[in-house]
Amino acid sequence: MARRPRGFTLIEVLVVVVIAAVMTGFALLALGRGGPAEANERSLARVEAAMSALCDRALLTGSAHGARFHEFGYDFWVFGSEGWSELVADIPSADRWPDQRMPRIEIAALRLEPRRDAAPQVVCTGIEPPTPFRIEIGRGDALRSLAWP
Repeated sequence: MARRPRGFTLIEVLVVVVIAAVMTGFALLALGRGGPAEANERSLARVEAAMSALCDRALLTGSAHGARFHEFGYDFWVFGSEGWSELVADIPSADRWPDQRMPRIEIAALRLEPRRDAAPQVVCTGIEPPTPFRIEIGRGDALRSLAWP
């Protein structure tokens, strides 16, 4: 009389566990990190890193550099013999706001009104402290803020 198997072998169980782990990994990669709160945090981290790079650049070159915040995002400027001109460099580089929504921005404790044609509102000279600003982006649970410097 033949014996009937009473369960799964160790190899069969391990194969199922490995397949489940791989499928879970793919699902997590497809979903990515969080929702709007994490997107807002990443955006503010980019602003902070760009501003640090901008002020380092001002210190190294000996010329004033500035950032301009507007309704679509932000860009960077340099002061030369002909006045302010847009900074054309890899670092820091201009970026857009998440969801194309302008956050609430206060520069030197004054609320910013968006103007695309304005000169930089935040200036780094490398000698004097940079212009302080505060950005609040998002709503409700996704609200994040950055006070710089």
